[in-house]
Amino acid sequence: MRSKTHKIWMVLGLVVALGFGVSSCKAVARAAAKYWTKKQIKKFVGDCENRAAKLVGEDKAAHFCDCAVDKVSEKYNSFEDAKDISAIEIIQIAKGCK
Repeated sequence: MRSKTHKIWMVLGLVVALGFGVSSCKAVARAAAKYWTKKQIKKFVGDCENRAAKLVGEDKAAHFCDCAVDKVSEKYNSFEDAKDISAIEIIQIAKGCK
């Protein structure tokens, strides 16, 4: 019985850990939603990923850009102002994102 209980707790722990991982990914870009529309967030993240993927690979680019959209939207509440900033400025604004 003990091994069955142990397995149940391990599976439950794994499910909870995966749930937190998925929900934290979905929570990213929620700060941006205070200022920008979903369409604007998707555009920024997509453009960012296209540029960054060439330098750091797709996985790292996706993670960086999901974080960067929040940082950039905090600085540029207007998407119209943010869409013209350079990649270098995005990197400087989002330097805490990795």
